[in-house]
Amino acid sequence: MLILGINYLSESSVCLIKDGNLQYALSEERINRKKNWYGIPYLSINKLLKDCNLKISDIDYFSTHGLSAINKNVPNLNDFEIKKNKIKNSLLNEKKKRNLIKKINERKDHEKKVIHKRTFGILKNLKKKFKKVEIFDHHKSHAASAYFFSNFTKCYALTIDGWGDNASSKLFYCSNGKLEELRRTPTIDSLGYFYGSITKLLGFTPHKHEGKVLGLAAYADFKKAYKEISKLISFNKKILNFEGTTEKGVYLPSFNNPNLNYLLKRFSKAEIAAATQKRLEDVVTDYIKSISKKKIDLALAGGVFSNVKLNQKISELNNINNIYVFPNMGDGGLSVGSAALCMNEKKGIKKFKYKNMYLGPKCSQKISNKKLKIFKMKRIRLSPLKLYTYIGKLLHNNKVIALVDKKMEFGPRALCNRSIICSAKDNKINIDLNEKLKRTEFMPFAPVVLKKDYSKYFYFSEKKHINTFNMTITVKCKKITKKKAPAIVHVDSTARPQIVDQKINSNMYNILKSYKKFSKIPILINTSLNVHEEPIVSNENDALRAFKSSNLDYLFVDGCLYTHDN
Repeated sequence: MLILGINYLSESSVCLIKDGNLQYALSEERINRKKNWYGIPYLSINKLLKDCNLKISDIDYFSTHGLSAINKNVPNLNDFEIKKNKIKNSLLNEKKKRNLIKKINERKDHEKKVIHKRTFGILKNLKKKFKKVEIFDHHKSHAASAYFFSNFTKCYALTIDGWGDNASSKLFYCSNGKLEELRRTPTIDSLGYFYGSITKLLGFTPHKHEGKVLGLAAYADFKKAYKEISKLISFNKKILNFEGTTEKGVYLPSFNNPNLNYLLKRFSKAEIAAATQKRLEDVVTDYIKSISKKKIDLALAGGVFSNVKLNQKISELNNINNIYVFPNMGDGGLSVGSAALCMNEKKGIKKFKYKNMYLGPKCSQKISNKKLKIFKMKRIRLSPLKLYTYIGKLLHNNKVIALVDKKMEFGPRALCNRSIICSAKDNKINIDLNEKLKRTEFMPFAPVVLKKDYSKYFYFSEKKHINTFNMTITVKCKKITKKKAPAIVHVDSTARPQIVDQKINSNMYNILKSYKKFSKIPILINTSLNVHEEPIVSNENDALRAFKSSNLDYLFVDGCLYTHDN
């Protein structure tokens, strides 16, 4: 049976599941070059069908999310009435109360417009185009992506994001192929909006630059602004749920929150970021502690779990046996989750798998002589054995190399098939590379490390190990890492590593192995290959633009090495 999954929200995407195997996945932004694009991913659907040699008639079912548009249970009027009553009964002055209630009513109207018009219209178009379309709940789709691909026999699945359908978070108990909903956090008590509104306050773009807040957080003491930040959101131990405390006069379920402006007059941006990160960690870990006193396996999905430091904190809890973060944890992963739910429902499949996250289109085209002439480049012709030796020596000599190899990664992380790599021996490279890439990141670049050397450089833990193949968690660095590869160590002594072995990525394995021979270090910097503020590159044409605009030293495409002709 073939299921084609579709996500039409941010990072619009498609996937193909054949029986229990995830065989293909692609985000529309990689084709149309519009970062975080949302809408029906027609280009990706056509690309999937072409690459997999399929016709629309070959697909048994199409799947997607947006169940609330069918059930018409959003906005949840009871949630809004409870929130407004709390504001009315608060100690705030009457003017402030009226203003907050106005904002809550505006939020209610926004949800009605999004679900009843936009989402309903999209679903209508999908059904008209593809006929057999199965629709599932947003958060259940998130949970399914994490549970079905986790290899856990039974577990809890927690989802947290801005909002989707009738919730901003849900907790499920998962066993024997079934997901039982246990808790629902209302759309207006959103941790996603909590973190996103701070992102905007600090001058960044919400739903895009939350990682910059995470990076900045390590540069200040969280204690200074923590009391004020704590007024925004909490874990309510009575109802065992997240709660946006609007009645305290600060939190709003929106990225645009003028109530926060006073924070910039009292605290530095780093202090606000530090307190926000700490509050997120505290609230989420309090929630997870309430799930069970016994050790549990926990599957995680939803945009909030792109926060790799939060994932580390969760993995260290006493009641956590193991965690699994679905690699495309944001809305891009909804195509996979809905397809898995559809396959489970139609065929009864309880276990799903993917070989790795290299699920996108192949790059298997040599760069033509015509293009080399246009871009003023030349090919370096070497045998495969000599080529890897040559690349290892280049990296040892601090050259920066762009990689475009085989199938593209699915998800927000570049996993060395669409990456930029260089030596991590000198932390000055962070400044030089950020200037080349026109980035202003507060975090160091992430490392890629040989599997057999991982435990020598990073504190090993089985519960983190599965996630480090996909860069979904931070880990603590050992002293030798700070000495040998300081450029990948953050100021809080953590890093977000990607483990590589020969089976998963033979090309990167050979490069690392060669580099290690020259440097005695099995670690390189790995960052995404893209033009500034564009999506990660898809093919050799995108790669050529990114390579030239960033003035990198060498470009590796499908087994061939290129450089500037001068």
